[in-house]
Amino acid sequence: MKTNSDPRHQRRIRLLKALYSQQFASTQTPELFPEDREKLSDINARLSEINDLIDRMSVKFASDRMAKIDLSILQLGVYEMMMEKKEPYKVIIDECIELAKEFGGINSPKFVNGILGKIIEEEKHGTGGQA
Repeated sequence: MKTNSDPRHQRRIRLLKALYSQQFASTQTPELFPEDREKLSDINARLSEINDLIDRMSVKFASDRMAKIDLSILQLGVYEMMMEKKEPYKVIIDECIELAKEFGGINSPKFVNGILGKIIEEEKHGTGGQA
């Protein structure tokens, strides 16, 4: 089990906070390390593609109606799983569930797990192509 002091976990927290803060016009993006800014920039460049994939997998809520923290966690997870592809799916999903437990609501971990799980199933079965 990873700890809160794990540098990868801390990096994801910084990126999550930045993604979340961007959803509010009056909020300034938190200060980031250069490598975090680069990753955030790449996520932002692909945000439309990421949100489209999230929308396809969510049967109840479009991304613009989701809790902003849940959406931010999903955006980070989808980017890491489908575009960055540096770690196994299971590691990324587990980390996103931990972020949902730490920052989201009571149903956030289940919601995040469900959406990311559907994306992996689609990827494995090739039913929808890659994002």
